[in-house]
This record gives sequence, structure tokens and C-alpha cells, in this order.
Amino acid sequence: MADTTADQDGIGNTGAGWKPSGPIQLAPINAWPPRPRETLKWLFGFPGYLWPYNAFWLGVTLITWAFLTPPLAAMQTFELWWIGILFARNFAFILLLFGGLHLYFYTFKGQGDGLRFTPKPFATNSRRFLFKDQVRDNIFRALTYAVPIITAYEAVTYWAFANGFLGLFSLDAHPVLFWGWFALLLLLAPVIHAIHFYLGHRLLHARWLYKTVHNVHHRNVEIGPWSGLAMHPVELIIYFSTVVVQWLLALHPVNALYQIHLAAFYPALGHCGHDKLKPGNKLAIDGGNYFHYLHHKYFECNYGGSLAPLDQWFGTFHDGTEEGHARMRERMRAKRAVNG
Repeated sequence: MADTTADQDGIGNTGAGWKPSGPIQLAPINAWPPRPRETLKWLFGFPGYLWPYNAFWLGVTLITWAFLTPPLAAMQTFELWWIGILFARNFAFILLLFGGLHLYFYTFKGQGDGLRFTPKPFATNSRRFLFKDQVRDNIFRALTYAVPIITAYEAVTYWAFANGFLGLFSLDAHPVLFWGWFALLLLLAPVIHAIHFYLGHRLLHARWLYKTVHNVHHRNVEIGPWSGLAMHPVELIIYFSTVVVQWLLALHPVNALYQIHLAAFYPALGHCGHDKLKPGNKLAIDGGNYFHYLHHKYFECNYGGSLAPLDQWFGTFHDGTEEGHARMRERMRAKRAVNG
């Protein structure tokens, strides 16, 4: 998702890492007074809010529902065969996406290091990580913890829809309303994700939860694709609870599946450690990478994304400039003074 934008001209990787030469710019939907022309261009332009990133994941969701998901009627009772299908499919998705990006960026150096935020290698022989190896730790947590939790949320969702516990307000007699609501929830899914992510993330930075849960993810200062889902199981449960919003609103399970997919797939590019994915000269996809990299670097800023301007509203936005860094340090000094 084109979550944030920065000056296209960056300060090149000369040993200290890449950084944008200008401040990170929030999405135009955050502008006040409103900028309708810029907002429409961002919403429908290429690349923008819809194209190609979110549209691609929507396509993956529709294909998954049509061809890789058991019939809803078969999921009225919990049975190992269909839960196993979901697990195997989710395992394959995470392995291909996160593993593929790691191979592209770090094994084959598909883009070199020109857009990499830091030249530091991933940690090895470090007690911070399982197996004393950051990448192995991250892979283990993503496949062993994240995939089962993704699958559990998905299985409960289908079971609840199949038994009539979700999708309670039937609009079958009004197909225009039904499909209009369906399309609206698809359009809003990235915004729902952004709001939920900010709120859950701030909760995880509460002192007790940070020390016992969230610090597992923050051991990844130098981030790579596998870092995206390298979390404590409790954090994963909180993070993927974004689908609960669709439990309350959705009339069709595809809306819930799309919400799960966004939560599952966004972290791969958002943690890739490079400013953009540039598979060709004409396409550069930004997943909010530098915005979130600053959170891993400094911890107490950029908790969410630009689709919901909550960081800006609550004073936790770091725009990547020296002035933004000074504002963050001043805010932290004030916080320490209050907390003693």
C-alpha cells in the first residue's frame, strides 16, 4: 500500500544507509483544509491507494476464496481436514511471500543496497534471538506462531458465517444494498487495518505489555521481510484481531478474508528494510517502509500509518527530518518528567 510518500530523491547509501532527502508526506486524505484534486489522484492514480498494491491483495483474496477455500457449507463443524487445508494454504502464502522477498532483497541482492536503510547485517550469534540468529528466529516465529493464529481466526470466521452467527443482517432481497455494502467494506479495509494497528500498537507499548510481549518484535532493529510477523503469540492475537471489526460489519466472509490477508501480507513489504520494491523501471511500490523503519529505530514514534492520521493527531509522527527527531526527543523528555 502506498501508505506514505517521501521525496523521490533520497540520500544514497554511502555506508550510513539510505534516507529520503525530504520529510515523509502523509497521504492527502489527512490534509486540512481538504485537497480534493490531490486526494482523487491518490485514490485512483497509479500507484496510489487502490492501484496496484491493495488491488493486488484483493485479487489474491478473491482467488483464494474461489479456488483455495473449502465450501462454506462444509465448515459448519470444526473438522481437521478443512482446517488443515487453510493451514497448508496460509503456510505456503507466508513462505512464498516473506521468503521470496528475503531472497530477492538479501540473498540475490535484486536491488542492491542503494535503497537500504542500514548497511548493518542481520544479527548472528546473538542471545536476543532464538537459535542466536535473527533470520532463523524470524522464520520460526512467522511459520510456527503466526500461521496457526492466522488460520485460527480464519477458521472461526468461516464457522461463524456458516452457522449464521455472523452476517446477521441479510440484504439478499436488496442486492444493490448488499453488494454496495460489500464493496464499501473492501474499500475501507486498509483504513480499518490502519486504525486497528495504531490502537493495538499503542496498547503493546504500555510498559508491562512491552516488556513481556512486544519487545520480541522490537529485537529486530535491522529489519527484513521475515521480521514482519516475528512476534510474541499474544501480540499476534492482538494484531490479527482486526478481523473482529469485519465480524461486526461484514455480510460476506470475503470481507473478513481480505481483512486477514491485509494484516498477514502488509508486514512483508513494510519490513523489507528498503525504501521501495522496484521490480522494474516503471513501477516502485512503497509499503510505508521508511515510516515504519523509524519506529523500529526509535521505538516511540510512527505507531500506525498515514491512512489514519492518528500519529499526527497524538503527536507521535516522525517525518524523518532533524526537526521531527527533535520534536520526538522533546516529547520523550516531557513524558519522562511526568512519569518521574
